[in-house]
Amino acid sequence: MAAGPHGSEPASKNARSVQGNAAPGAGRTGPSGDVDARAARGLRRFEAMARLEIAVASLLALATLRLLRATVTVEIHGGAELESCWKSDQRVLMVFWHGRSIMVPFFYAGPGVSIMNSTHRDGEIITRVLAHFGIESVRGSSSRGAVVGALGLLRAFRRGRDLALVPDGPRGPAGVAKAGVAELALQTRAPVFPVAVSCSRAFRLHTWDRMMLPRPGARVVFVVGDPVRPLPERSGGGRSALERGRLREGLRAELELRLRRVTAAADRLAGREVVEEA
Repeated sequence: MAAGPHGSEPASKNARSVQGNAAPGAGRTGPSGDVDARAARGLRRFEAMARLEIAVASLLALATLRLLRATVTVEIHGGAELESCWKSDQRVLMVFWHGRSIMVPFFYAGPGVSIMNSTHRDGEIITRVLAHFGIESVRGSSSRGAVVGALGLLRAFRRGRDLALVPDGPRGPAGVAKAGVAELALQTRAPVFPVAVSCSRAFRLHTWDRMMLPRPGARVVFVVGDPVRPLPERSGGGRSALERGRLREGLRAELELRLRRVTAAADRLAGREVVEEA
């Protein structure tokens, strides 16, 4: 029998005992460690591909919009009062239906505008595209992050920016205004301009809002309606919750009605069939 380091057998037993008490997996990579490492590498590859996909989609969307803007003819009807507000540095709110909001960069000519975009992938693509046209995005939506988004829009307004609002977004129903736009109007007490756009020739996407995209060479017709001006707060005190709710609903319904009217006017001027939908 072989002797231990000092010529005694117990030393060998002690060595085996120390080895047996070593931490499990010490000095080696077990199956679970390999799985974790592979999962981490897979996650990093997925995130890199997602970032690449967003970047490519943003560039393609930007190139498409710039190409269309270079080939279409833009007409604006009824915009004199809105231009007057811009020249006098008066901040305004503008409302567009979701299905025609993609053409907002063709229209806006004021000092600076902010719009709410969703926090998911499509919202990130739109945010990047709009930034190239000088349009600032506030992240949020009426279904997720609504409070954060509304507060962001209010902060943007107080920094001196106009607001472009989509009252039937982000998921509809198309052509039905939500109360959030009316609440923002009451908070800012700024004039709210209903703005509609139509095209002489257009693609209509198979989406919930039937998104309208102009064909190359089309006439793009914008119609700006008379502004809705929220009533100022009473001197010496605010309104009750019931009064404010009634005022908000009345303002919401009025904005919806005016948007439908200017949408019909834009369709007529563009030579399209006038329908009830936005």
